[in-house]
Amino acid sequence: MESTDAHGPAAEVVDRLWRAYAPFQRGRSTDRDLTAMLAILVLARFIDSANDPGDELVKRWSRAVAEAQTGYPPLRDLNDALFLASRNDRFPVLAPWNPENVFAGKGEAEDLPWVAAFLAALQQPPTAAEAGIEEVADLLLERYVAESTAQTGEYHTPRTLTRLISECLSPQPGDRVLDPACGTGGFLAAAARHIAQQGHVGGASFEGYAMDHRNPQLAMLNLALHGIDRPLVRASDPGSLFRSLGNGMAELVLCNPPFNQRVQGLEHLDWPFGPPPESNANFAWIQLAWTRLSEKGKAALIMPSGAASARGRAAEIRKAILAEGALLAVVALPADLFSRTTVPVHLWLLARDKSRHVPVGETESVLFIDASQLGTQAPRQACELGPADRDRISGRFHAWLRSPRATPDEPGFSCSVSYDEILENDGCPLDPRLYVAPAREQPTAALDTRRLLDELVNCAESTAGATAHLCKSFDRSERVARGETEVPRVPLRRLVEGSAEGLLEAPGLLLAGPSGSLIRADHYVDVGGVPVVMPKDLTGSGFSTANIRCISERQAMGLERFHLRPGDVVMARRGELGRAAVVREEQNGWVCGTGCFLLRPPAGLDADYFAAYLRGLEARTWLEAHSTGSMKMKTISLDVLRELPVVLPGLATQQAIADTMKRLDEHERLLREQLALTQRIRHDALDGGILPTL
Repeated sequence: MESTDAHGPAAEVVDRLWRAYAPFQRGRSTDRDLTAMLAILVLARFIDSANDPGDELVKRWSRAVAEAQTGYPPLRDLNDALFLASRNDRFPVLAPWNPENVFAGKGEAEDLPWVAAFLAALQQPPTAAEAGIEEVADLLLERYVAESTAQTGEYHTPRTLTRLISECLSPQPGDRVLDPACGTGGFLAAAARHIAQQGHVGGASFEGYAMDHRNPQLAMLNLALHGIDRPLVRASDPGSLFRSLGNGMAELVLCNPPFNQRVQGLEHLDWPFGPPPESNANFAWIQLAWTRLSEKGKAALIMPSGAASARGRAAEIRKAILAEGALLAVVALPADLFSRTTVPVHLWLLARDKSRHVPVGETESVLFIDASQLGTQAPRQACELGPADRDRISGRFHAWLRSPRATPDEPGFSCSVSYDEILENDGCPLDPRLYVAPAREQPTAALDTRRLLDELVNCAESTAGATAHLCKSFDRSERVARGETEVPRVPLRRLVEGSAEGLLEAPGLLLAGPSGSLIRADHYVDVGGVPVVMPKDLTGSGFSTANIRCISERQAMGLERFHLRPGDVVMARRGELGRAAVVREEQNGWVCGTGCFLLRPPAGLDADYFAAYLRGLEARTWLEAHSTGSMKMKTISLDVLRELPVVLPGLATQQAIADTMKRLDEHERLLREQLALTQRIRHDALDGGILPTL
């Protein structure tokens, strides 16, 4: 889950590290600083997580930490430690890179005078591992870009944008992901983060090319901090890439290429959509990305807004892209997304074979989204697309992929436009603002605000009624629970076997979801099919269908053992442990996925009570303590889960508690609606709601 708390643990760690570093910026070259910072984080993570990092490595690291805490420059020991770590087969950063160049230099301590303070600050609680090393790395990179006087080479793509693109393309375990202009690796890191939420990133491959030859080290270190073992990033240049256009191997290409770049000698290459103008390589990058895609591949590129309406060869290339059926969508994004430029940008989403992503007969249209008014911007800060903004954009894109015809246009935000309509316009322009209709004329603002106030009153009355019912349910649960003389803690294994006292009915069932070989990546279908529940699809009180994947009915027939029935409980076996949901009639016949457990409770165990107990502090603490894996991807095995102690009151008490939990969920939903209405009224109040508009 993304943290938006500016005072969260990761932000606290980064603020502490930055305060240690900032006084040493002036009067010296800072080009090596960011590489050294990330190398320290990678080294610290490796020593903490490796089963056997080596006695000499631990000794060197411990001595460097001790030196730093006394203020003595620890560069020599850090350099030796990094050299020893890089020779370990399990070290996550692979050559070619020379670890001796990270901390060693002509002036050594004079070159990196901040390292002692930085390393000492890293040891203070909360540690980077406790706060989430990926989040710390992301925030540290953004802090460096925003406040450092040094450049990181290519424009740094803010994570609000890399995450949006990952959410649109939905990278999956096993995908081959390419960024041909990767900078510090932000897109590849976001793809790895998205994959890790669904399973282990180890099955995916990540490839990057850096146009600035200082960036391969930075990108490899950044990707290692995001769980990508031995990432390979090569230095390259546009001319070399364009002369070897594509091998059609990548499932995903994500890229923020340099804009409006002049590259010579492009006329005689075999361009699929026509030679781009020599004065501007924007359309060379688009064609490079498309040729690198596999038959089922998708690409996302950030383009300057002018690329959508440029004349000459650019217009001819846009027509050819349309004729090939390569374009899925164009999204106009808000200005000021980048910290060092205010250039407004578009997001182009492409497919190698569009028919693999939209239904048959619905391929000849393009989705246009005008998101230029979304985002929030604090004074003197870059604009940010928050989770709600990204969900709105990616949600509309995924809905359109499922059925362009069935996805309604939204005035002021999106519309689906046929090829014929686009080609009717001179030059085949692809700017969303030319196609998305303005928002419909709203009723008088004052009347609209009054209507919202009436809704708020009704919502408050509903909330008050829910509060009263909640209090009664809580009192009832408390009375019933008070009558329990002794509440045992019973291992889940005994509950499932039906051997626990009071469970005299037929035993239950507890099993892990099917292995990865039974549901492979190529088994998923884009249209129709039977939903497969993965940990990401489990919410606080049910199932989310926003990004759920499906397999064919024929494939599901061979997995009957894992079919869900009403009253079953589905539990996450990796990631955020304790997530659980009870199967209702709507989920009947769905399939339990690889990353989940399926419990069919015995008659004496209430499913809603058990799901609520799993989400509670006692169960989550036990699961965390008995899990394996990394801080980012904790895992619980079936054998360990069987030993989970379950507080087992009588069935009547279980049902009373379950009723209280469901009423709490309903109460929370009503409160969220009330808050959303209040925020909307606040927004509209002085925009014609109270004061008349001019």
